[in-house]
Amino acid sequence: MRETSYSPPEHLSSESWVEFELRSASNLLQPMVGELKKLKLRVIKERVHKSRVSLRRWFSVWSLLEQDGWEKKNFKKGTLKPLRAFLKELGELRDCDVNIETAEKLGCDEKTIDEFKKRRKKLKSRIDDRLKKVDPEKLREDIESYLEKRALVLAKELAESEEANHSAFSHFDRYIAEHEMNVRSLSEKASSPESLHKLRLAIKKWRYLLTECMGLTNLDLVKAQTLLGEIHDFDRLEPVLKESAPDDVESLTRLRKERSALVQEFEKAKKDLPYGLRPGVISYTR
Repeated sequence: MRETSYSPPEHLSSESWVEFELRSASNLLQPMVGELKKLKLRVIKERVHKSRVSLRRWFSVWSLLEQDGWEKKNFKKGTLKPLRAFLKELGELRDCDVNIETAEKLGCDEKTIDEFKKRRKKLKSRIDDRLKKVDPEKLREDIESYLEKRALVLAKELAESEEANHSAFSHFDRYIAEHEMNVRSLSEKASSPESLHKLRLAIKKWRYLLTECMGLTNLDLVKAQTLLGEIHDFDRLEPVLKESAPDDVESLTRLRKERSALVQEFEKAKKDLPYGLRPGVISYTR
């Protein structure tokens, strides 16, 4: 019977966490800028979704850098704050698009769907106005310049520190372990719409960190995030239907039935969440 041994990937063991974090954040800039350029040409739902995802991926990685001292006040105020505000507005437009899709799927009355479409038109107009002030290339150049300058400062501090292990793998391992503990805690208590939504965001961040920083894709994480996303879509739509179409009992009944089935499916899926998942090299010996 062959014996196996595990070791972290060489590039993550030899690369410092400063180099690793600089590379991870920089690699996400070009895709983000590309999606914003497409969105400037035309604000359609597919581009809204892709732009929002690219921004959320970058901010998920930034949450790691933020803890490690990359975020200075001038950068936070001048770049991150307006970018987060834009992401929030994109989220509102995306939520409206999903409300329309879900309402049509449930067979809601046309009056309710028309109200959603009117709201979308207003939100789109606001996004159009904001995009006129956004220069994706300048945004990329500004962020790249800031990251490179900040990396020099952090690298110097790291060289002078007494920390025993500066490797990217060791640094990330501690961070992701803490995040996994948070997800486990949330998953044990999540039952209300608010707690399930919070768990969804934590799982999404976990997935993005593994993908963007470590090159790992896990289908169990994808499934859990997808199920929680569909549950959240129903939770967001239900109060709107109660207010705008209280007599549409059939749509509300279908919504609750489908939501209940999704919750049961998620309860099974969360048992397969990949706690402890890390990239590595497996060697076989005779």
